[in-house]
Amino acid sequence: MTEAIIPGAAAVLPPAADPTAPLSERKQARRENWRLIRRRPGFIVGLIISLFWVLCAILGTHIAPKSPTKFLAKPNISPNGAFWFGTDKLGRDIFARVLVGAREVLVVAPVAALLGVIGGTLLGLLMGYKGGLVDSVLSRLVEAVLAMPTILIALLAVTTLGKSRFVVICTVAALFVPIVSRTVRAAVLAERNLDYVTSAKLRGESTMFIVGREILPNVLGPIIVETTVRIGYAIFTVAGLAFLGAGPEQGSPDWGAQVNEARQSLNGGIWWPTVFPALAIASLVIAVNLIADSIQSVLEA
Repeated sequence: MTEAIIPGAAAVLPPAADPTAPLSERKQARRENWRLIRRRPGFIVGLIISLFWVLCAILGTHIAPKSPTKFLAKPNISPNGAFWFGTDKLGRDIFARVLVGAREVLVVAPVAALLGVIGGTLLGLLMGYKGGLVDSVLSRLVEAVLAMPTILIALLAVTTLGKSRFVVICTVAALFVPIVSRTVRAAVLAERNLDYVTSAKLRGESTMFIVGREILPNVLGPIIVETTVRIGYAIFTVAGLAFLGAGPEQGSPDWGAQVNEARQSLNGGIWWPTVFPALAIASLVIAVNLIADSIQSVLEA
C-alpha cells in the first residue's frame, strides 16, 4: 500500500492522499473510503436520524398530526394518547411543533456551516501557502478572534444587526471562518514543501494552479471532516441564539425558541414543553457528530 503524509500531521494516510498516485488509483481509493464509511454503524445511525429530521423540515406541516400553531386544548396537558408530547402553556401540540421546528435549524445551520468552511478554507490556503509575514499577521488576527467567547459575539452581532435569517447565517459563518482556517493552514503547511508542489513550481505553474489543483485535493480530508463537525456546532449555535431570544420571533416552533418559552415552567414540574425540543436538538447534533466521527476514523485509518 502506498503511504503518504497526512495533512497537518505525521501520520500515514490511505493511498487516496498520495499526490503522486495516478488519477484512477486516487478515484479507486476514494470509492474504497466511501464504502468503508457506509459500513460504519455510527454513520448509518447518524444518517438515519439526520434524514428523519430533514424529512420533518421539508414535510413538517404535512406529516404533523395536528397544527403546530393553533390552540387545540387546555394549557400544559401532560403527554397522553391524544397529545404524544403534551401541550404547551398556550395549548399548542408540542409533538407537531417539534416536527415543524426542525425547518428553521436545518435551513440556517448547514448553510452557515458551508459558508464558514468555504471562507475558512480560502483563508487557510492563503495562510499556509504564502507563509511569512502574511501568515504571521493573519494568524495573530485569527487567534484574537478565537480568544473571544463565540456565543457572546454571535449574540452581539444578531442583536445589533437584526434577527433575520440572513444575519444569523452570516454571523455563524463568520465565527467558523477562523476555526476552519487553522485546520486548513496546518494541512497546507504539511503539503507545501512536498515534492509534487516543488515539481509544480519548477514547471512554472501559477500560484492559483498549485493551490487549487495540487494542494487542495490533498487536504480535502480535513475539510470534509470540518464541514460535518461545523454543521453540528452550527445547529447548537443557532438553537442557542434562539434560546437567548436572538432567533425567530416569539411563538415560532423553532426548537431553541420553544425551550426559551417553556423553561420557566420547569419550576412547576411541567417538564415536557422543555425536554422534547431539547432532546430534538441533542439528537440532531449527536447524529451529525456520529457521521463526522465515522468519516474522520476512515480518513485517518
